[in-house]
Amino acid sequence: MVNSRTLVNALIGAIVGVVLSFVPFSTVLGGIAGGFLEGPDTRSGAIVGALAGAITFLPLAGIAIFGLGVLGFGMGIAAVPFEGFALVALAVVAAVALLFLYTVGLSALGGYLGAYLAREYPAHRVRTREKIGLSAEQSPSVGRTHSSGPQSDSRRRRDRESTRPDARDSRRDRDVERDRR
Repeated sequence: MVNSRTLVNALIGAIVGVVLSFVPFSTVLGGIAGGFLEGPDTRSGAIVGALAGAITFLPLAGIAIFGLGVLGFGMGIAAVPFEGFALVALAVVAAVALLFLYTVGLSALGGYLGAYLAREYPAHRVRTREKIGLSAEQSPSVGRTHSSGPQSDSRRRRDRESTRPDARDSRRDRDVERDRR
């Protein structure tokens, strides 16, 4: 499920990807930033990374559509045969599709890696969220109330445990114990 926190993290990841666009594979770095902020769930991290890639891709798609429109208008004036325009349009569409796969796919990979890093370094994640002005707790949005019940209690207990220095070891032990069942 995509909530406002997920969209904010995806937007942050997209901004990081655009700012670092001079670096090869910057979309992976943007996805890592978004996935790290989203949290330790690798599925959610991959979703945030894919959203960050889609947000990054939107301006590129707009430029491609504008360029295709200008190209089509120019070919209409120059009386180029329709087959020539169709071939150029097909090449542009193929290039845009590859760019989409590059941007969104590598951002999703980065989101997965970012979530993995958030799971391995929970204290760093909390500090990072506090430094950039996001809440350190796991609340989905600012105005939303916490639900009560056994699931939210266990989630709060896990979050409290994640700030302890030995939390990573105890979490691994729980994961191993759960996998044995």
